[in-house]
Amino acid sequence: MSCEPASHPFDHSRQAATPRFTIVILTYARDDILSQILDRLAQHLAQRSDYELIVVDNNPGHVDRSAQLSRFPAKVLWDGANKGVVARNLGFEAASGEVIVLLDDDVFVETADFLDRFAARFDDDPRLGAVTIAKHVRGDTSRRADIIPHTDKSVDLTRPFPTFRFVGGCVGFRTAALRETGGFLPDFFYGLEEIELSYRLIEQGWTILYDPSIACEELEHPAGRRPKRQVQADRLTNKFIISFLHMPSPYIWLNMLAFPPYAYLAARGEIDMLRAFRQFLAWLRKPGRMPRRPIGKPAQRYIRECGGQLWR
Repeated sequence: MSCEPASHPFDHSRQAATPRFTIVILTYARDDILSQILDRLAQHLAQRSDYELIVVDNNPGHVDRSAQLSRFPAKVLWDGANKGVVARNLGFEAASGEVIVLLDDDVFVETADFLDRFAARFDDDPRLGAVTIAKHVRGDTSRRADIIPHTDKSVDLTRPFPTFRFVGGCVGFRTAALRETGGFLPDFFYGLEEIELSYRLIEQGWTILYDPSIACEELEHPAGRRPKRQVQADRLTNKFIISFLHMPSPYIWLNMLAFPPYAYLAARGEIDMLRAFRQFLAWLRKPGRMPRRPIGKPAQRYIRECGGQLWR
């Protein structure tokens, strides 16, 4: 893995010796959109000196990003391989800040002072591990269940609430929590990795907060995505893995039975169910995989106190 500093005329005297914030962006096959995302970030961060930007580049070919990053104290991590979502861990490992903001390469941050708002939440609670925010998808006016960070999809999204899972796109993490949990699971190339990491966060005694005062817009840009049928199968496989690893009995068995028909209906039949089952069985036989470690009583109690259900 090479570390390619951005060569640009940024005035490094403006940057704090140890930045408080690290913004990590994982990118793949979205250079045009990434430029727009960075333009919005530059507007928000123009007067700040307390952050660093790390771009983790999953593209197989080298891209000179010096022009894109000329306005930021930034560096690029690239080695010519697409590692999937686990490549975000490279950015986490290289981060200097005590707060990490993970941003997708097709997500616009809408809240100008988002860093200050994340900081205020972490300052208020020393055991707060992650802050998940209000997100909407461009062109979609429906209440999307998949971007609600709770199993109760009727929850009031206009008010902050403690929760037990976060939604991707734009998330704030306490760096210490990521270091303690190890970041994203390497078994997942894409899909539901946020739910899996959430289990490990709450099992380690960290809490998660939903804060609607910070907002973002996701494009759900098709570039870099696999065919939908394959993606849905991969997500179902990952759901099986998550349930097997973390759900206590007897809830695991209820989930294993209930989720496949739900996934089939949600995907409107556009899912390779056989592929999902085969991939899960192959994962079970994988040498050195993570062993089953169901969450303990404190984490179970925390989920219930947040209004959640253990079987989901």
